[in-house]
Amino acid sequence: MKSFKGYLTEFAQQSTSDYVFDTPSGHSGSLKIPISGPMFKRIWPDTIRSTVFHATDHAGLGRLKKLEGGKKTISAFYSMMSRYMESGIATTGGVVAEMDADVIVSASSDIMSEVDKTGRRWVEMSWFANAQRYGTGPAFDKVEKDLNTLIKTIVAKHLPSLKNYEPFDIWMDMKRYVKGDGKKLRLVIKDYFDGVEKIIKKHKKTMENIFYGYAKSKRSTEDSWDEQLVNNIKIKKVHLIHFRDNFEDAEMLPAKDYAKDNNWPTKVWDSSTELEIYTREVVKKEQPPRNIAY
Repeated sequence: MKSFKGYLTEFAQQSTSDYVFDTPSGHSGSLKIPISGPMFKRIWPDTIRSTVFHATDHAGLGRLKKLEGGKKTISAFYSMMSRYMESGIATTGGVVAEMDADVIVSASSDIMSEVDKTGRRWVEMSWFANAQRYGTGPAFDKVEKDLNTLIKTIVAKHLPSLKNYEPFDIWMDMKRYVKGDGKKLRLVIKDYFDGVEKIIKKHKKTMENIFYGYAKSKRSTEDSWDEQLVNNIKIKKVHLIHFRDNFEDAEMLPAKDYAKDNNWPTKVWDSSTELEIYTREVVKKEQPPRNIAY
């Protein structure tokens, strides 16, 4: 589960370069992997499109509206405990959007994804290593080996005078080593993006199990919630939880009015537990996933 500090970090919206060069472990385990819809589409052209849910509040509905049909990823769920729908995770809660969406990454637990200033999400490599439960086994060691080689290669290419130093020591401090050369820094980042895509494509089978194993399984977690990174969303229905005395005036009516303005059907739930049961039934009925062709 993401800590409060983790959410503060996410919403601080750091730059792309902050994520690329943030490797405190000194090896590939702390590399941040860009979750890029276009990149994943090139590797896996056929998309898992399914019904997912997004816990938010009235203000969040406006943000969701702007993302409909777009490439930016957001965090959604198949399974979430009712109290988090009610209290919220990074919002005040009480509103759950039911959506059709393209699944970019599917996990049985919180992926701990973070967002940069462009809206791109990043996931630390250690999460992928921990996701080996879906049959990847030792094959993932080859992915990590290739990523370590990638960093060494990029450092040698752009800073040849430092090629004999520990590559991750250079990588973590790359901004200082390029000495304000914005063009060189952009080329380094481009090589990183291109290299990550080649490695994922090379190990497509291994990474496919990690990225989509949960979406292709029972979609039910023992954690408080699972996390689905999705884009190209289409809101189908808005669910409102009536759980406090002043909710009708403070939250429900604005959300109902906004949903009505956008022609989204709404349903009011007196119990968040009933809503949790509903979401699980929707997910269960949809299995196996729709529109999958790997």
